[in-house]
Amino acid sequence: MKHILRLAIVALSLSAEQAQAEISYGDILADPDNPVLNQEFARQRLAGGDAKAALAAVERVLVAEPTNLGARLFRAEVLAALGADLQAEGELRALAALPLPANIKARVKNMQARIAQRRKRLTTQVNLAVGYSENDNATNWPSDNTVLLNGEAVPSIGDNAYEIVLIDGTESSAPVKDDTLNSILSVSSSYDLGSEKWRSIFVSGAVNANSGGESGYMDGETSNFATGLVYKNRRFTITPRLTHARIENDYDDRLGNYAIHGASLTSQYQAGSKNRITLSLGQTNLRFDGDKKSNNTDTLSGSFGWESRLGNRLTVNLGGFYQDVDARANGDLDKKLSGNSLGLRLAVLRGQFLTLSGSSIETEHDNVYSQSFNPATQTAADGSKREDEITSTNISYLLLGSALSPKLSNLFFTLNHQASETESNTVGFSQKRNVLSARVNFSYRF
Repeated sequence: MKHILRLAIVALSLSAEQAQAEISYGDILADPDNPVLNQEFARQRLAGGDAKAALAAVERVLVAEPTNLGARLFRAEVLAALGADLQAEGELRALAALPLPANIKARVKNMQARIAQRRKRLTTQVNLAVGYSENDNATNWPSDNTVLLNGEAVPSIGDNAYEIVLIDGTESSAPVKDDTLNSILSVSSSYDLGSEKWRSIFVSGAVNANSGGESGYMDGETSNFATGLVYKNRRFTITPRLTHARIENDYDDRLGNYAIHGASLTSQYQAGSKNRITLSLGQTNLRFDGDKKSNNTDTLSGSFGWESRLGNRLTVNLGGFYQDVDARANGDLDKKLSGNSLGLRLAVLRGQFLTLSGSSIETEHDNVYSQSFNPATQTAADGSKREDEITSTNISYLLLGSALSPKLSNLFFTLNHQASETESNTVGFSQKRNVLSARVNFSYRF
């Protein structure tokens, strides 16, 4: 936790230094005919979501330098951001008729292709991913290796052994290391509403399957669906979203099969060209099948995120969340969660990104919940309320296929390692886990 706070302070300090480089209206008024100042101001305003201010600034540049090809191309980008595609296409056609440097010529072609794609209104993207995951504690084995019975701690060996039954019927009295093959197929479609503010309606669906595990605790299938609307007004983007997910576990008699229904409202504010703030509110309903319906819960949640670009290579993300979980029948599941996170993403080389992140989550259960009981009376044996603290660190490497070859532009590769540790005030819940995963992804848009 101390390391996360220390990194947060450093990130905030760096961001403050970057904020000083922002060009204000006062700077422009002090030197309104400076083309360099106006062009940088226009770039910052477009990145911040204020396309109208960006257009005014770039047109001041063109008054002073009418043959500035970069400024003319940027003006087309601003017009497209305002939804004025016909004007943007006219500028691009005029530029394409000129003898252009190779880099500007390529940008003109790319932008013409993007506008032509947008004219279709309906765009669809298909993603397919296949990979491998390895978990050194697939069965969530407690690191303290003891449980409470009749109010007394006993080791997980002997007469009252703490054992896990695996999918093949064998019993395990130790952590189980397991690996699975996983695949994900997702399809998302977006319809452009043709409005500067009411941007688009979107729908998406995905199926995620894990298979090949020996324990059964990692195998299963998840399917989900989402739909929503994107509204944008200058620097604000608001997205209401409805979601549905269905989880089928191969080990359903222990883990259960269930559905998750959710609704959320996300608001995003572009604070200048380098900072983005996100707020989200939501409700999630979890519904089990069969005899596990007593574990159904309703969750209210809120989250906060801040993203800042520190130069051209480094991006920092800070986040926090709060959840209130209310069980409909099983009061032992009533709890409150709060947490924070910090992530740093570094562009190490062209098309290669390294992400380091850490998080801390604290859980407080509202009722007695020790997973301890008196076998004769089936009543709780320990009067303490369960509290957990979960800390995790994550390192991820992303390689874009285009960095290797133009023929691999639809591919990207990821490698990820996550280490997590749960510390509980109740015996039998503390645990450690390391998960390693590798994946290749194919993406195609039409």
